[in-house]
Amino acid sequence: MPESNKSLASRLKTTREALDVKPAEVCKRLKVGANAWSQYESGERRITLPVAIKFCEEYGLTLDWIYRADPSRLPHEVRMKLPPQAA
Repeated sequence: MPESNKSLASRLKTTREALDVKPAEVCKRLKVGANAWSQYESGERRITLPVAIKFCEEYGLTLDWIYRADPSRLPHEVRMKLPPQAA
C-alpha cells in the first residue's frame, strides 16, 4: 500500500475520533457500508471522491485536509482534538 494511502486512512480515522463519532454513525450519515468504511480507515481501499465530499459536508471538513493533510481550514475545535502529529 503506498504511503499516501496509509496517511489518508490514518487521517480518516483520527478525524472521526476527533469528532467523537463512532464508525456506525459515519456510515449511517454517509449512507456507506460498515465494511467499506472500515476498509477506508484501514487503507485497504481508498475513499472515493463522492464519499469524501459527503464526509466533509456532514462534518464541516475540507478535501484539502482529507487528501492533502492541510489542516488550515479545519474548524478550530476539530484541529485542537487531532493528535499533534496529525495537525
